[in-house]
Amino acid sequence: MARILLITDHVHGPGHRRYSPPAASEEKRQGAAVGLAAQLYDAVLDNCAECRQELLAHLADDSATAGVLVGWACLIVSETYGGLPELLLDGSEREDAPFHPTAAFRAIACAYEDTGSDGVHAACEACTAEERLDAAQTALELVVGLADFGTDFINQ
Repeated sequence: MARILLITDHVHGPGHRRYSPPAASEEKRQGAAVGLAAQLYDAVLDNCAECRQELLAHLADDSATAGVLVGWACLIVSETYGGLPELLLDGSEREDAPFHPTAAFRAIACAYEDTGSDGVHAACEACTAEERLDAAQTALELVVGLADFGTDFINQ
């Protein structure tokens, strides 16, 4: 368990959050970097590409934190729609849809659907660094999209 500290000339705060990020106790239990998911969420909400990229770089080699982030996105989606919509699991979205989950995200979402958060963490461990990064970026896009557009986001 670690904390990630960025040295920047600015701060991202929780002022724009619609969803509460994963609890520190859950992050510690999973062996994840405490607060990284929240920092990423805040940086994305503030449209800060610099911090987003720097924080995402930490996820490539950190399956526990990537698992917390992707599992959090799956939980939000599941609570929003009463389960994970098929298009997040099988890639059945329209070609012109604004949101296309990556193959890595879909695989991890299937693990969430089958076994819950334990499956997510095992699936993230099995991913390559690039796949974890793809899944994490998809998770962030999904959480922010739902916050901005509500339930219509994935069905636009």
